[in-house]
Amino acid sequence: MKRLNCKTGYLFLAMMIAAGIFVMFGNTPAAAETIEIKLAHFMPTMHVQHRMAFEPFAKKIDELTDGKVKIKIYPGGTLGNPKTMVDSIRKGITVIGFVLPSYVPGRFKRSSVFELPFVCNSASHVAKVFYANYDEYFAEDYKDFKVLWFLSSPLSQCQTLKKPILSAADFKGMKIRTGGSKETEGIKLLGGNPIGMPISELSISLQKGVVDGAFTPYAALNSHKLIDVVKHITEVNYSGALMGVLMNKKKWNSLPDYARKAIDQVATQEFGLMAAAAFDEEDAENIKLGQKKGIQFHKLSDAEMRKIRNRVDPIYSNWIKKNASAFPSQKIFDAVTTSAKKIK
Repeated sequence: MKRLNCKTGYLFLAMMIAAGIFVMFGNTPAAAETIEIKLAHFMPTMHVQHRMAFEPFAKKIDELTDGKVKIKIYPGGTLGNPKTMVDSIRKGITVIGFVLPSYVPGRFKRSSVFELPFVCNSASHVAKVFYANYDEYFAEDYKDFKVLWFLSSPLSQCQTLKKPILSAADFKGMKIRTGGSKETEGIKLLGGNPIGMPISELSISLQKGVVDGAFTPYAALNSHKLIDVVKHITEVNYSGALMGVLMNKKKWNSLPDYARKAIDQVATQEFGLMAAAAFDEEDAENIKLGQKKGIQFHKLSDAEMRKIRNRVDPIYSNWIKKNASAFPSQKIFDAVTTSAKKIK
């Protein structure tokens, strides 16, 4: 064997060291790269969920991963609106998205039970009841996604411009904006004229007389500029809107263990309940703002509330019958309503 000369020997040694470094740390450059994850919602940055849920979520993930995972938030519907967000997540347009199941009829069929009226009494209550029944009855709806957390909007109240709602009979002939099929069905059963429209159009529609009032949470007073328009609010606690924060499953599976561990550590049931409670707190703040503005707040008597509930009663049997062939609708309805009575 020939002896290596000094120059060749040094070159050989350098190559061996470089090869060893590559073997030991060959994946380091890729591993050290920052992972950016898109999170999309359709609210403005002033919205309570942007401030109290999405920003804290992003910050905590950054902290837990020492900056290796960055959640980049895309607000204002830039990557998906309420009707398109599910597809945006599935197609990878965004990795994480804020989803309203009621805006995509047929996609989350079992979850539509939470659109039924007078089942729960607050956003937090909806979220607690949903979580209590998730594993047994609702997980099937979300099997194509990595679930991060669930919450609910605050409950709809009846806000009107001129005529207050003081009895069940007062709904007759009223043009009421509705935000979902079960609100529309309820207004019809109460003798009113439901008009579906995005809440973004509500303020101007009230001012122009397109509608006489609306089913919408107290929080809309501030967030959708109704505080200088409506004159009366009748507390009916009609229903909330189930919401979910979902993630593209393929992207989730591709993440390194430390990234998945961090997300699971933050995106918990407790985080969802906190997000729902933020909505309830915002509702309470808006009541105070409305009172300062001189808005008249009304509560119906127990007798009048019973009349309203009796008139909308067909909604429940219609939902059960419509979905009976697709899933055990009666069983789900019974489980949810029973839970709602037990859970505070």
